[in-house]
Amino acid sequence: MRFALALWIAATAQAGDLAWVEKGGVLLELTENSALVLAYHHGQGRNCCYVHPIASPAGVILTDDGPADHRHHRGLFWGWPVLDANGQRYDSWLQKGIEHANERVSHRIEPTGIAELEAAQTWRAGGRVLMRDRLVLRAHPASDGARVIEAALTIEAVGEPVTLAGAPEQNKGYGGFSVRFAPRTDTRLLSSEGTLAKDEDHGAHEWAALEGVFAQGRAGLRITAERGNPGFPNHWCLRHYGFTGANFPGVTPVRLEPGRPVTLRYTVRVWDGASGAAGARRTGASTQVEHALGPLPAAPQVLR
Repeated sequence: MRFALALWIAATAQAGDLAWVEKGGVLLELTENSALVLAYHHGQGRNCCYVHPIASPAGVILTDDGPADHRHHRGLFWGWPVLDANGQRYDSWLQKGIEHANERVSHRIEPTGIAELEAAQTWRAGGRVLMRDRLVLRAHPASDGARVIEAALTIEAVGEPVTLAGAPEQNKGYGGFSVRFAPRTDTRLLSSEGTLAKDEDHGAHEWAALEGVFAQGRAGLRITAERGNPGFPNHWCLRHYGFTGANFPGVTPVRLEPGRPVTLRYTVRVWDGASGAAGARRTGASTQVEHALGPLPAAPQVLR
């Protein structure tokens, strides 16, 4: 018993490296040794339900919030250009006619030193809840100039079915789990298939990444999709101006049924310095951690 208690105390001491700090009731920051790791916004209206900034272990700020070219881009965020419910069409990507609102947020530091956040949100229109989502993040302590963040996004229709689809214009299909990057130079778009010379809308990849020289130095961020995700491998929206998005469901609509939640899982990895396509490919599968967030639910119905 004493030995087990000693192990628990040692683990708890290690967990002190990461800490959650509430700021004004609308922002929840995660720090490591007092340095910023990420922040989750849970305010009202536009200031809700996204993660920004995300920093590398050396303090490079990788994400942007509301840049002039796309004011609706907000760090790590999610939404869909097509959300059909109750006979109406809404745009949750631009939040036209629909609002993303936080219901509750909780956080803890696990004895292993991992910082966990759980946030529950609703999509509301006309005073009615159309869809709920739940974000779970598990941020690991930095190691060897990199950090792994496990992410699970669960979405569920409320009351009546909801149909989601990506952007229909020019068959682009963007919509889902996305990251907008801060200004930088020497931008490189990388994927599980190699370096991308051009922007993409429908490339099927296990993972995609962006690397460049940001204001504080060179760093990168990669999103790896879980193989059990519906529609794996995802098609991606990838832009050299600073955007990576794992499209779900893409241009083919998906119907969500009440009582049948759908979970999308990703591993986000941030690093300092240069990796290049070869280095990123070597560290792709090996750094994806095993999720501790439970089994995947049934896949949604895809409308043909």
